[in-house]
Amino acid sequence: MRADLLLALLLAAPALRAGDLGSELTFARRRGVEFQVFAGSGPRVVYDSGPSDVPDGDWDTLLIQGEMPDPSLRFAASRPGAAEVWVELQIHRFPNGRFWAKGRFRKGAGGLRLRAVDDGAKTDHEVALYGAEVFAEGPDVSTTPAAPSRGPMDPGAVSPPVHGRAEWRALPPTNPLSPDPLPWRITLHHSDGRYTTSLADSLDETRFIQDFHQNGRKWSDIAYHFVVDPLGNIIEGRPLETLGAHTLNNNEGNVGIVLLGAYHAPKNDKPTAAQLAAVGTLGRYLVRRFGIDPASLKGHRDYKQTDCPGDLAYTTLAELRRAFGSDPAPAHPARKKRMVAAAPTEPYGEGVSLPLSGGEGPDWDQRARNSAASPSATR
Repeated sequence: MRADLLLALLLAAPALRAGDLGSELTFARRRGVEFQVFAGSGPRVVYDSGPSDVPDGDWDTLLIQGEMPDPSLRFAASRPGAAEVWVELQIHRFPNGRFWAKGRFRKGAGGLRLRAVDDGAKTDHEVALYGAEVFAEGPDVSTTPAAPSRGPMDPGAVSPPVHGRAEWRALPPTNPLSPDPLPWRITLHHSDGRYTTSLADSLDETRFIQDFHQNGRKWSDIAYHFVVDPLGNIIEGRPLETLGAHTLNNNEGNVGIVLLGAYHAPKNDKPTAAQLAAVGTLGRYLVRRFGIDPASLKGHRDYKQTDCPGDLAYTTLAELRRAFGSDPAPAHPARKKRMVAAAPTEPYGEGVSLPLSGGEGPDWDQRARNSAASPSATR
């Protein structure tokens, strides 16, 4: 596919700042791009976005992120005008090809133009840009709405199995995290990144997100409290009962859960039954532990103008709210075993029944009790 049509696949929603997602940058009102790089062709421009749509507000920082199999590529951006000045982006690339890149500009309004230059690729490969954002670096000025009345709290509630920070080799926060000991609401996000197919890939992606947030966005830690992958693995992010950084001006009392993947056009990843079941059991734990109202679950777009958590994930919120408030009925052991084996591979789509509540799904709470003593279980 031609590159000019594909970055017609880069980046769609105005008006967000740093401390959240910035302003998602769009080209021809579309987001996401892939383009081919051929060995032995550099140095030359292999991608040129043309002028972007104009985001709202002034900005001074550009961030992009995606996958780049060969490190020969570099990116530059400029503000369109009579005398274009190209700013080379500083790239931070992981061994698995995941990368983010950042550039600083004179603060002002308007769009930009993005280029990729190949300095001499050794193999043919495809580059994917998952997203780009612009923002003006500044503090997150939060408002603190009054917390609603709570249900009963159960300090002894047992967490589902969680892969802890040590397992993905999390770095310590760059600044002390603010305590937030009594959350009363939950927000669902998507990572707008890699749709992982193994636990190892998910742990790598979580480490990449932390690096992107700490060094790209200059936040203290990964923004979210929990990461849930398509296989149903739950991964600890920012420690629970500390203030998150996932929903600008609405982080107080707000547990952030992010699904790994991009659940919006053009990628349209599909939530899996195992992934949604894991969110369901995690939500039930949070409801019981802190007395959270299941109706408090929202998507990121309910707070800000953004695609997050993507159309395909957003449509699951009503079922997830029901799951958060349910007590799964005990399942026959033989039936339970069959359901647990099947759930991780079934995509959420037409004809698939979500194992989120009731006796038709796996008893995730029993699995949590069985695994509570495991080193990877987090209470």
